[in-house]
Order: sequence, then structure tokens, then C-alpha cells
Amino acid sequence: MRAAEGGPMGSEQAGAGRQAGAGAQAGAGAQAGAGMQAGPGSEAGPGVADAIALKVALASEHHLEGVPKIELARRHGLSRFQVARLLDEARAEGIVRIEVVDPTAAGRDLSPLAERLGISSVTVAVARPGEAPRAAIARQVAGLLLRHLREGGRVGVAWSRTLMHLPAALDALPVADIVQLVGPVSTAGHSTAQSSALVHELGARSGGQVWALPTPLIVDSPQVAASLRSMEEVRTALDAADGLDVATVSVGAWADGASTLWSRLRPAEQQRALDAGIVAEICGILLGESGAVWHSAVEDRVIGVRPDQLRRARVIAAIPAVGHPEAVLAAARSGLVDDIVLAPELAEQVEALLG
Repeated sequence: MRAAEGGPMGSEQAGAGRQAGAGAQAGAGAQAGAGMQAGPGSEAGPGVADAIALKVALASEHHLEGVPKIELARRHGLSRFQVARLLDEARAEGIVRIEVVDPTAAGRDLSPLAERLGISSVTVAVARPGEAPRAAIARQVAGLLLRHLREGGRVGVAWSRTLMHLPAALDALPVADIVQLVGPVSTAGHSTAQSSALVHELGARSGGQVWALPTPLIVDSPQVAASLRSMEEVRTALDAADGLDVATVSVGAWADGASTLWSRLRPAEQQRALDAGIVAEICGILLGESGAVWHSAVEDRVIGVRPDQLRRARVIAAIPAVGHPEAVLAAARSGLVDDIVLAPELAEQVEALLG
């Protein structure tokens, strides 16, 4: 990233502007140049107002008009060293202010696509040099979270290989309660301990209450799931999701390696879901192409947030599933998500699928 001089993306503002600069040019001259060595506030130099006007003029001509320092010296009867010193002083005194704007910081807003999908926003996460695509998505999710989370609010958090980057993208959080939306999961290269650590790390930053969910995402039978849900610690964590203000989730495509739930099902169950037209998964909730929730025996074995709880919250969805635009459409149509953050390639694939 670099600071652009002039223009909306990064401007050096030269304080009082061009009119003051033009007026200063007439009075600067050789006499002012000769006296500047003694300093703006000395008896030998110009008065304070004249010194400021000269700095404004030099800054305006140099930063806004691109006049080289050697030409400024000739125009104003100064040495190059005096010009350099006065420009440095203009910076130090706030006459010149430099603003650096990172064009990737806010992401690229795709309002027309959001309108077609029927959701609040679609943000394209452009990765910075050396930044992983998942980390770039998490950075934009963090920005949306800070925008919508109020002081004293309640935020739900689901772990994923994308959302694990959230803490690094959040400098601070307002005081808020943190609710774990699904139990610990493990993926290749990531342990269940890392999954549990996310909610506690965010809780430590927010300073609010933490409702951790100490159960697996999915268990072997509906009976085991029902037994675990009846435990007080689990029940209170699940009930805490009733009062969510904001939630961050990850949308996975229904394919090997694209969903945390996929590998926890038997091959016959994976195929049964495919045959039923399942294309996406959110917090263990399986979705068809139309966005409808698939009610099956799998649902009875999952321990986590319910669809009705998500629909009452402002849900920010990270979708890293490049190559699976159908998952984006299903998530948008489900009514479970309000804001979607995705990679540029996936945004293009979604637009192509919509035609």
C-alpha cells in the first residue's frame, strides 16, 4: 500500500488551500527567503502569520501541483534546504496531513448482487499481499461484526477454518456476551482445542459472559444428542442463542473438504444428502438448492444453534467455497444469513450462475 498524493484514495491536504498559497507567493520573495534562516518566530524573520502563509504556499504548490523543491526555491528566493525544512515543518505543525487509504480494507461492495440474492450485503474480500484468502474473508467479517454489534449486545460465533482468523482481525470488541453456536470440531491440521479457544479468546476481548458449548458438533445417535442437550451447561448455551443480536457463521458446500459436517457422516449418509439435493451447510444445518432446511435423522444428531434462532439475528456469513456458487445461492435463499463475505472468484461464479 502507498500514500497517494492528491485524489480520493490518499490525499495530502495543504491546510488553508490554494488561495492562501497564492497570496503567500507574492510576499515570500527573496527578502523572506533571506530571513527564514533565523526561524519563523524570530525578529529577523517574517511574522508568524507570514511564516504560516509561506508554508501553506510551499505545501500547496509541492503536494497539490507537483512543483519540485528546486523550482519552489527559485520561485520564493529560498535555498533547497530551506524549502525542505519548511515542508517538514508544515507536516509537523499539521498544515499538511497525510491520509493512507487501503482499498482492500472495506472490501468491494456488490450491492446489485446483494439485491438479486435478496440479502442485506455482499462483500468481496480482496486479499492483501501475503494474506491467505480465508484470512481476508475473516477480516471483512470482523469489520461487519464491529459495524453491527452494539455495546452490551450478544454475538454468536461458529468455528471454521475461516473464522479462526477472526481474533487477528479484531483490534477490539465492544463489551458483549459471546455464545458458541456449535460444539468443538476438528479438521485436517486443526484440533478441537483450537475450535474451543476461539469463543474464549473473543470472550476475553469483549469482557462479557461466555456461553461455551462443550459437546461435539454431531454425535452417534439422536438418543445421545438428546441426553447431552438435557445437561444444564449445554442447555443454557443453546438457550443463550435465543437472544442473539449478531452471529458469525461459515457456509460450507456439501462436498468432501468443503464442509465440517461431511467427514462426520457415514458414506451412505453423505450420499443420501446428495440424493436429496443438499448443496450447503451452516452450523450443521443442511440446505437444498432452494434454501430449504433438510429435516432428516442427521438433524437429530447435531448439537448446535437452530434455524429459527439464526433467523432472529443479524447473521454474517463467511463463504470460502470457491467453485461452489450453488452454496451461496442456497444460503441466501434460506433466510438464515443477512450479509455474505466471499472471495472475488466465488463472486464471479455466483454472478455467472445467476446469468
